[in-house]
Amino acid sequence: MARIRSIKPEFWSSEQVMECSPTARLLFIGLWNFCDDAGNHVASAKTIKAEIFPGDDISSTDVQRMLDELSSNSLIAFYTNGDKQYLHVTGWRKHQKIDRPTFKHPAFSADDRRGLDESSPPEGKGEEGSGEEGKGEKNPPNPPAGAEGEKPGRRKRAKINFPAFIEACRDAGEKPVCADDPIFTFATDAGIPRDFLHLAWREFASKHRTSGRMQKDWRAHFRDAVRRNWFKLWWFPSEGSCELTTAGVQLKRERDAAAKQPEHPEQAA
Repeated sequence: MARIRSIKPEFWSSEQVMECSPTARLLFIGLWNFCDDAGNHVASAKTIKAEIFPGDDISSTDVQRMLDELSSNSLIAFYTNGDKQYLHVTGWRKHQKIDRPTFKHPAFSADDRRGLDESSPPEGKGEEGSGEEGKGEKNPPNPPAGAEGEKPGRRKRAKINFPAFIEACRDAGEKPVCADDPIFTFATDAGIPRDFLHLAWREFASKHRTSGRMQKDWRAHFRDAVRRNWFKLWWFPSEGSCELTTAGVQLKRERDAAAKQPEHPEQAA
């Protein structure tokens, strides 16, 4: 059930908010109406599109990108409960006063933002590959929680290179791509096998380990790489499921061959 929510004047001058596109800001405000009284909502781009942009020429893919944009600026946080993904407005309690709250969704907990399992992209061994790159920007792991009404003067997040991002993940005890990252939901909905994501991560990391490229949000950058299939690793035939391209098959063979190699050269003797 939609609710009436309040917007504080400082919302408009918040540096977090100003770093978002105008449409993402509108989506953020719209989320408040449909979140439960704890600031939680299902992290479904299709549902959110139907609620906030029912009559607009905006796709669920566009909505997902806006959600990623809000997440990269610490305005929302994704979390999982069971096998379902949710989002939480990070500054909810500070900026929304509710006399008789009712709760529809599982409570948000930082513990629910767990890291990747062992079958997911490894911490230090992936890199980006070739292909067209967008300007995805995202912050290092576990950025400070923010709110829609942060005061001006908040320190802007700096861009970092890929090795620095990997090091920050290690220091935080996190994986480069978290288990509740929305890219996994996207891949499932699109019919892209999880193993293909591992290949994409390997190529992504391979490219950026020495590229010197700077990003605020490497995770969002990786999402763009997958959604736009920058590396041309898979394709969808007119009938049947997603398949690897020649480049994808080659990368898979390289990965599998590398996995069979001894860790130290002397072990091969």
